Amino acid sequence: MLDPFGRRARKIIEDFGGIEAFLERIPGYVDVEEVLERVTWENKPPENVLNAEEWKDLMTFYALLGALALSPYGFEMELVRDKNAEIYLTKLRKAETLEDISLRVKSVSDGEIPEKDRMILEKSRYRELGEEERKRLRIEYKMWLRHFIPLWEGSLKDVYIRNSWAYLRREEVLSLWTKAFEKNLERAVNVLYDVRDDLPEFYSILRERLAEIAREKFKERIEAIGSTGSQPLRPDLFPPCIKKALSGVSSGMRNYAITVLLTSFLSYARICPNPPRRNVRIKDCIGDLSIIEREILPLIIEAGNRCKPPLFEDQPNEIKNIWYHLGFGFTERPSLEDSGNSTWYFPPNCDKIRANAPALCKPDKYCRGIKNPLTYYLRRLYLERKEGGE
Repeated sequence: MLDPFGRRARKIIEDFGGIEAFLERIPGYVDVEEVLERVTWENKPPENVLNAEEWKDLMTFYALLGALALSPYGFEMELVRDKNAEIYLTKLRKAETLEDISLRVKSVSDGEIPEKDRMILEKSRYRELGEEERKRLRIEYKMWLRHFIPLWEGSLKDVYIRNSWAYLRREEVLSLWTKAFEKNLERAVNVLYDVRDDLPEFYSILRERLAEIAREKFKERIEAIGSTGSQPLRPDLFPPCIKKALSGVSSGMRNYAITVLLTSFLSYARICPNPPRRNVRIKDCIGDLSIIEREILPLIIEAGNRCKPPLFEDQPNEIKNIWYHLGFGFTERPSLEDSGNSTWYFPPNCDKIRANAPALCKPDKYCRGIKNPLTYYLRRLYLERKEGGE
């Protein structure tokens, strides 16, 4: 398989009945150790991974995506992204053509570029150039500008453009493919995040092993930036629906916006933004209730007081319901040991927010491809750290 997001890969997944059915079948074909071979190599990808049969290559890759969906935007994603990008780049460099990759590039036909332009672009008259350098300078592919511009980070002055096509050398295509691979991987994990609770136990086991490998590989960086778990909230990075809920809502949306959405989002975002497993409890993540009492509850109560009419004035028992949604049971004064008496509710997915409180859903540019408000927050944190060199 040259590209796990290309046309051939999509066809195979469709033949299995779609991505969910494909993920269901994977544990019956490959084991955890085979999957981890894709991320544990050093120096260069192993031959058995590079030469794996098409179905096995695709299954071991998507097994990693299933594991990432349980806990996205940690160091595990970086590990999977970098190792697998290099695996596929190694294959692509040996491939005869790049036309089947997910970039939608096409080969340039003879006479398509005026001979004068081609001579300048490929430096045909430079006699001192060796064969390898001439091959590197050859214009082989073209790509529609509307697909090219979102991936290109340089100046358009550096690109030969003709009739709405960008004409590219092979290495330029591979560079663009690398950027597209990162975007496609992130998009796929966001899609799978929506169905993560239905995935077999295989993916939880794989995720734990993947986390161990990532912690060891990025040990120095993790120690430098501190814990990737509980951390201060960043309201500036909250999704639009959460900002709207915090500002107060009308009577028809109060209980959903405050008790269901804000309670779940703020608690996970502050205490456990990247849950290590399903059915995690608050007492698994913190040693006392001070974070909830001093940081999370005040935000929820203030948002409730901003509602019209104020939520807790005419529904004082709703405080007990908040504790219930935090996993402490229906109580007003819980202890840490009560954690687990009810389910710690995970933030509802975006489609449920749109269905139950459509006025909260006002997407911004970061919402594209996002299925859950917590994923939005994790992605914004991830992008900010990435831009800051962390």
